[in-house]
Amino acid sequence: MMVGCSFNASLETLTDNNTTPDVTIIENVEIDMITHHHMYDNMDRGNHDYFDKTLAIDTNIKVPEISRGDVVFFDNEAGEKDISRVVALPGEKFKITKGQIYINGKKLEAFYGTAHRVGLDMENYFKKMDNEGNEYDKKVMMEVFETSIKEINLSDDEYYLIGDDWLQSKMMILKEDKFIGKVVGYAK
Repeated sequence: MMVGCSFNASLETLTDNNTTPDVTIIENVEIDMITHHHMYDNMDRGNHDYFDKTLAIDTNIKVPEISRGDVVFFDNEAGEKDISRVVALPGEKFKITKGQIYINGKKLEAFYGTAHRVGLDMENYFKKMDNEGNEYDKKVMMEVFETSIKEINLSDDEYYLIGDDWLQSKMMILKEDKFIGKVVGYAK
């Protein structure tokens, strides 16, 4: 006799059809924008995205206008300026199970909804590294791809942020008063 096993995984998904991995080039930086030269690779999806680029940041954005998928500019806990992607919004519950983000029990289906390293998921990252004969710490990378965080309830003024490259980024809860603006693209 065979006994089936059940697992508690959500079949419902949450999609983000508005956010794309493409970064807009801003020809004219407007008066209510600032620029910032970003020198950290926490947002690298394989094309050195945002790294060593001058970013155009809209500082006139109101906090309620910040959406899931937005890249935001903020003061981090070390008092430095930083960027990262919004994945969970105020009042939401989120968790990460084996590298997959869940919001209010729904699987986040978006290019930023799972653990990535230089734009690659676990299977493709290990294939690429092994096929090219690259040296890397497989144990550390397994920990990145298997990241799990128990469910956390965000308060009405908190957002959850993650960089696109989970090895290089910090995952954090950020209070809305730390936001400086929204990254709208590369400044030309």
